[in-house]
This record gives sequence, C-alpha cells and structure tokens, in this order.
Amino acid sequence: MKEKIAKEVRLSQFDMQRGDIKKLMPIVKEALLHKMWLYNTYSGKWFTPEEFQATHEDREYNNFDIRGILEHTVIRHPRAGIRAYHKELNERIIKMETETRALREKGEEFTNKVIAYYQDK
Repeated sequence: MKEKIAKEVRLSQFDMQRGDIKKLMPIVKEALLHKMWLYNTYSGKWFTPEEFQATHEDREYNNFDIRGILEHTVIRHPRAGIRAYHKELNERIIKMETETRALREKGEEFTNKVIAYYQDK
C-alpha cells in the first residue's frame, strides 16, 4: 500500500528543481553555537555538526529533499541520545527477562509433565 501511495505523489516543478544546500547550513551553525548535535527523527541517526555538513555538502538534492532533511532534523544535546540508549536497553532487558521467565515456566511445566507421566508407568 505504501508503494501505491508513493507512486501517487507528484512533485511540483519547484520541488524537482535542484535545491540549495546552503539552506542546511543555518541548522549546522546553530548546533555549533550551542554545542549540540543533529538528530534525524526519520532515520534515528545522530550527527555532529561537522558530520552532518560533510554528509550533505557534496551531494545534490532537489528542493523536496532539502525540505525533508530540514523537517526531520532537530538540534539536540547528545546526552539525550545517551539517555535514550539506556532507556531502550533497560526496556529490552525487561522484555527479555519476561520472555525468558515465561519460557522457563513453560519448559519446567512440560518437564514436570514428562516426569509425572513416566513415574506413573
């Protein structure tokens, strides 16, 4: 269904024109000024301001791409990424422990059933 929607999107003449990469530079300067990093909310990737600039400066984008990059890029303190990592790690550990506990209980229940069956024979 997403492919169908994507095919139906028609770019305007303006959107198809070559974009001005300089439109990305204010966000880089702002991040540098405040000692922050850039986070792409779409891809979940973090960039230092220098990495962001190096990633985009030698590529050609159309106006649609430039707008998309700007819409999905936010300035954040890298500590937010560290906190998010720890939060996700803890959530995954809890999920794994829950799943492991359920599997262990199921396995022990089955083992006891097998033992009981053969003890009765």
